[in-house]
Amino acid sequence: MTQGQGAGDVIVTPRLRITRQTPDDACALHAIMSDWDVVRMTGTWPHPVSLDFVRDRIATRMGEAAFFGIIRDGDLPVGTGQFANGEIGYLLAKTHWGRGLGTEVARALVGYGFDAGDHPDIRARVWADNPASSRILTKLGFHEVERTLDENRARQTRLVTIHYRLARP
Repeated sequence: MTQGQGAGDVIVTPRLRITRQTPDDACALHAIMSDWDVVRMTGTWPHPVSLDFVRDRIATRMGEAAFFGIIRDGDLPVGTGQFANGEIGYLLAKTHWGRGLGTEVARALVGYGFDAGDHPDIRARVWADNPASSRILTKLGFHEVERTLDENRARQTRLVTIHYRLARP
């Protein structure tokens, strides 16, 4: 497969594979999402997170047509990547920050998203206090389109969300 291309159930990048989440991923995902520095940058994950919550979330998403994946470095689960309703989302375990993997994953999800349908654009959202993700998106050509105030479940407060858009090339 070429960089960022998927065959329905797998997206392959130069260093990672993104496979559809299964119940077998629950313990690894629970460990990743139990890290405050990771979960605080999500929107809908609680803190602390229970293993039952993770299992229920995986089970719910398995039936959806959108792509909800687990990012693997070899066989080790190191994050999640998703494409749903024209929007990408991704997160990495803190042990994998600062190595360019976020950019690699986001680029792959954009490629998957444009290949998966006739979307005129791809969207993404980040908290205003997450400059690393903002840099990833702008590096890939995303442009800020608006800012809103949204609920962050883990932090139990409302925060500024930056909405980004990337037009189809």
